[in-house]
Amino acid sequence: MYSVEKIIYECPVEALSGILGKKWVAAIIWEIKDKKMRFGELKRAIEGCSKKMLTQQLDLLIEQGIIINDKRLMNNVVESTYYLSESGLTLLPIMEKMIFWSDKNLICDN
Repeated sequence: MYSVEKIIYECPVEALSGILGKKWVAAIIWEIKDKKMRFGELKRAIEGCSKKMLTQQLDLLIEQGIIINDKRLMNNVVESTYYLSESGLTLLPIMEKMIFWSDKNLICDN
């Protein structure tokens, strides 16, 4: 059994889809795939995502062990950076395969 935000899944594919299918989650993961970013940088990079939604999705990804929030005290100010955990990094090839499959098989209206 797999739990994502108090929803219980029996299938691991459904559980992962329950995470990646949430609005902005894939964009967040993709944005920090090869760099650490602060909250404000992420907010500016993901156009259209509200501060509340970004906070909620980051919390979910941290809870699931996909993203790490590294907090450091610098001159009496807490600096917080987000980056992919080892587990999060293993999602990148899966997401790349999803992009490849989608490009080949889905109809895209542009």
